[in-house]
Amino acid sequence: MSQLLGVSLRSAQRWAYGESDIPSAAQRAIEAWCFLHHLGLPWRPDGYPLLNLEPKLINDQLRLHKDNTKQLTDLLKKVQARGGPAAPWSVNLSARKATLENMWVSFYPLPDGGFAPQSYGRKDRPVDIMRDQLLIEDAFACIAGELTKARTKAIEADWKLVDI
Repeated sequence: MSQLLGVSLRSAQRWAYGESDIPSAAQRAIEAWCFLHHLGLPWRPDGYPLLNLEPKLINDQLRLHKDNTKQLTDLLKKVQARGGPAAPWSVNLSARKATLENMWVSFYPLPDGGFAPQSYGRKDRPVDIMRDQLLIEDAFACIAGELTKARTKAIEADWKLVDI
């Protein structure tokens, strides 16, 4: 953080420990960075903005993200409508993988609390998305459920740190 704000490491440490006030410009930059992170928007001040090339690219990326979110939301509603996941998938958030006997589904957690499905496989027979569709949908529902639990737990832990 100190490099990104153009200050010494010691200055950043003094800010963190409350030994000195954070200059208003640095404070605004940190707040903006936290706000963008909270919104799940990818941004780093030390990198070249890949989406800064053309407004059309930005709009395309936002549309794809919204489409993915809507498709996943619709799929989760479909699983809930049939009574929730029938298969008891085990979800390992740190490994980014859900498993059910000889099947697995990998995923990428997103900063906004959602996830992007990555791939699936089987150890017992060749993959067949049509045959395994309901099981894969169950996996997505289980992944979403575990991410929601983890996010709720993190929010509750943050509240325990708040001085009231």
